[in-house]
Amino acid sequence: MIALCFDIGGSKYLVGLVTDLGEVLCSRRGEWDALTAQGVVASLIASARALLNDYPQYAPEVIGVTIPGLAKAETGLWVEASFSGIRDLPIGRLLREAFGMPAYGENDAKACALAEKLFGQARDTDDFLYMTVSNGVGGAVFSDGRLLYGSGSAGECGHVTVVEDGRACKCGKKGCLEAYAAGPGMALTYEELTGTRADGEEMARLARQGEPAALEVFRREGVYLGRMIGMAVNLLSPKMVIIGGGLSLALDLFQASLQETVAAHVYQAANPGLTLHATPLGYQGGLLGAAALAVCGKNGWYGYHGKAV
Repeated sequence: MIALCFDIGGSKYLVGLVTDLGEVLCSRRGEWDALTAQGVVASLIASARALLNDYPQYAPEVIGVTIPGLAKAETGLWVEASFSGIRDLPIGRLLREAFGMPAYGENDAKACALAEKLFGQARDTDDFLYMTVSNGVGGAVFSDGRLLYGSGSAGECGHVTVVEDGRACKCGKKGCLEAYAAGPGMALTYEELTGTRADGEEMARLARQGEPAALEVFRREGVYLGRMIGMAVNLLSPKMVIIGGGLSLALDLFQASLQETVAAHVYQAANPGLTLHATPLGYQGGLLGAAALAVCGKNGWYGYHGKAV
């Protein structure tokens, strides 16, 4: 089976064709012309049509789409993304109508957790926490081999409070992890320290050159993420934590403060052998997540709630 896969990000998107074994046959990257509902849908459809035209030898039969923010897997509905303001967008139905294939849509962190179970770090683990850290922060929980939903949105770790009475978050709360640990939050911290702006790639370059402010931003990153992970581990007792998203590529810059903070917050006797990993799926993890939705939806695997629309 080949899936037509869409990975929606905060500043960019990926479209690709992926097999049910996790082989990315081809892909195309784009940046948003307009981060609005209409602009997102138009960009995705145009890019996918161009990709299919360039690779006519591949015939996809199903669509998978990762949704940043809140989603309803049963209907492929994009409920809300606090960073963009997009709400109640029936992205699954719109893509099905455009390409004439059944479509599965799900929160990006849950999709990537399924990809870790199928193709990545968690193939031999039934209990793990997955976090995605990029322009936003999201999460998903596997427990006893099943993806947890709770009342619908289990795993939304980006809106755990890590700083009391801290920065305002676009979700309406204060002090959220996302307001500090996502890319825009890191950039704001750097600006507070230096009076200048830098994006994630620039801060990582500066940190590797030993620039003090950039090093401090990444040290704090480990602390903020570590506080949330410590709380989650005490509640859920996973065997491992997997960090994905763009920030996973810079784990070496905050791993020390992350491990130190997690160790300080976790009840060690109840959680022996906990391990922390960067995703091995790299830059294409989101596309593999979209493919995992199609595979798990078709086969009814791992407690995935998704339905084809």
